Amino acid sequence: MGKYEIIELTTKLFFRTPIKERRFYNEARIEIRRKEAREHLEQFRLACELAKLIRHCFPELLPLLKQIPDPRHQSYITYPGVILLMTRILSSLFYINSMRKTSEEFNSEIMVKNIWMLCKEEPAVEELPYWETINRYLERLEPDKLQDVIHCLCRRLLKSRAFEGMRVRGKYWQVIIDGTQLYSTQGELDGKSLHRTHNRGTEREYQENYYYVLEAKLVLHPKILISIQTEFVDNEDGKEMTKQDCERKACWRLMEKLKKAFPRLPICLCGDSLYACEGFFERCRRKNWRYIVRYKEGSIPSIAGEYRKLKRLEKNYQEGIWATGKNWYDYVTDIDYKGYKLNLAEYVESREHICKKGKKKGEIQTKRKEFWFLTDLPVTRKNVTDLIERGRMRWKIENEGFNAQKKHGYSLEHLYSKNYQALKNHYYLLQIGHMISQCMETWEKIWKKVKQSMEQKHRRLLESMKETPLEEHKEEMERKIQIRFI
Repeated sequence: MGKYEIIELTTKLFFRTPIKERRFYNEARIEIRRKEAREHLEQFRLACELAKLIRHCFPELLPLLKQIPDPRHQSYITYPGVILLMTRILSSLFYINSMRKTSEEFNSEIMVKNIWMLCKEEPAVEELPYWETINRYLERLEPDKLQDVIHCLCRRLLKSRAFEGMRVRGKYWQVIIDGTQLYSTQGELDGKSLHRTHNRGTEREYQENYYYVLEAKLVLHPKILISIQTEFVDNEDGKEMTKQDCERKACWRLMEKLKKAFPRLPICLCGDSLYACEGFFERCRRKNWRYIVRYKEGSIPSIAGEYRKLKRLEKNYQEGIWATGKNWYDYVTDIDYKGYKLNLAEYVESREHICKKGKKKGEIQTKRKEFWFLTDLPVTRKNVTDLIERGRMRWKIENEGFNAQKKHGYSLEHLYSKNYQALKNHYYLLQIGHMISQCMETWEKIWKKVKQSMEQKHRRLLESMKETPLEEHKEEMERKIQIRFI
C-alpha cells in the first residue's frame, strides 16, 4: 500500500470514529508532534544558537551598546549600561510582558552568568539588575542614542547582501510607513500624550489619553520587517489633534530623519491613502525616492475620474480565472496631477464561498476585494502583478509588525514606565529584540521541522538560556555559521 493510500484510509477511519475517540486521536497526534519537536530541538543548544546568531548577524550590537554615554554618576555604578540594555532586549525576545516578570524569570544562577558572558563583561555581582534599576537608567538615557544603534544594525543587514532578492525592481528597498497607538487610558498622562473625546455632547462623554508613534519598517524578507526609523507623535501644545493631521506632520519629520540617516539608500516608500497628497509626492521627488501608496477616491477625486475615462481607451485589462472565482488587473499611466506624472493600478478579486455558520449556512456568497495604488514606478502588463503584490505588502507592518508586537508576547501597549523618555527607550529596545527574534524565527536550520506556536518557540529559547551554561560552549559559539531563512 502506498503512502497516499495509507493517508486516505486513515482519514476515512478517523471520520467514522465517534467524537470522543476523535478527540483522543487528535490529542495523541498533537503529543506525537510535540515529542518530534522536542527530539528535533534537543540536537540544538538554543541558547548557543541565539548567541551565534547575534554575533553573526548583529556583531556591532554589543560594541554599540557599550559606546552609549552613561548618564549615571560613575561612582554609583554597579551594572554596566550594556547589561541593563541587553537584559531589556532579551526580555522582549523571550516574550516576557512586564519588567517585574523579567526580574523573576531571569533570577537563576545560569541565566545571570549567561547574560554577563553574552555581553562580554566580567561579573561584578552574582545577580541581574532589578526592574526599577533598569527603568531609572532608561529615564535618563537619550532615546536618540538607541535610534542610532538601530540605524547601524540596519546598515549591517543591508551590507550583508543576504536580502538582495527583496529589492523592488532589483534596485529599491521597500520601506513601509504606518502609525499605531501605544498605551491608552482615561486617566491622566504627561503633557506629551495625545487625547481625544468620545461621545461628545452626550452623558457618556469621556476623554481618552494615549501615546502614538509613526514607524518605518524595512522589508528584508517576507517574514522579516525591521524598524529603520521611528517618529513619536507628541502633543506639545496640549491641544487635541486628529490622527490625520498628526500622522502627516510626523511623516514629514520621519522622512527628513530617514534621508539624513541613509542619504544614498534607494528607497521605495509604501503607505496607506493618507499619504496620497501633493506634499508626499514632492518630498519623495526631492529625495529621489519612489513610492507605492494605497489610493481611495476621497484622497484626490480628480485622479479617479481621469482613470475611469482613460482605462477604456488604453485597454490594459487582464483577467485570471480560478476554480472559485476570478481576479483582474487594470492600470493607466501618466495621469497628470499638479505637474506630477502618476500611474494608477487597480486590482480586484472575486471569490465564491459556502457559509458554514449562522443563518446563511449553506448559502453561496461572493467576497470581493478591490485595491487601487498610486505610484511613480513604470507600470507595464508584465510588472503590474508584482506592483500590486508590493502595494499589498503594506499590511505586513500591521501583521508581522504592530500586531505581533501587541498580541504575541512583546506587549507593545503595556505601560513599561510612567516617564515618557523611558517609555521611548523601552520602545526602541523592544524593536531591537523583535529584530533579533525575527531572524531567529525564520532560521531554517532550527525551526523548519518544528510545528509549534511562536510563544512555545520563544519559551524554549528562554528555558535553554536558563539551563545551558554558555561558558562551557565557547568553542561552539565561535564557529562561523551560515544562515538560510525559511
